[in-house]
Amino acid sequence: MVGEGEKWCPDCSLVKPISDFVRNSSQSSGRSAYCKPCHNARGKASKEKVGGSRTYHLQRRYGITAVEADAMLADQGGLCAICAKAPAAHVDHDHDSGAVRSLLCFNCNGGLGQFKDDPALLRVAARYVESDHAGQLVGPPPGQQWWPTD
Repeated sequence: MVGEGEKWCPDCSLVKPISDFVRNSSQSSGRSAYCKPCHNARGKASKEKVGGSRTYHLQRRYGITAVEADAMLADQGGLCAICAKAPAAHVDHDHDSGAVRSLLCFNCNGGLGQFKDDPALLRVAARYVESDHAGQLVGPPPGQQWWPTD
């Protein structure tokens, strides 16, 4: 019999304290149907069914398998698709379509993110850096702006 502050787990068929169940706001009770050990075992089984934790994460987030990511990494020689200097450890994807582009290093991936994947803004930043390297950082060329106009 299930008492106050207790819940029955259908996997292990035990009545346990409600605190032994994972919080889940989508359930009317506010707790998962399964106790924590059963919940964890189910999660682990789900990940193993698709080929492990790495594939589970890559498929869920980017729609690719670990085998596909490893093939991309081999095609890139293990290096970032932008700088070709640092190890490629991050999946780069188009935030609008979700399409995977390539693998990048931490810095290049973060840089694209900081510029919101906006090619026009990246071109402006490149012009800015190029003008500084040329010792001419005084402003945009005559009749032009540094920033894109939309």
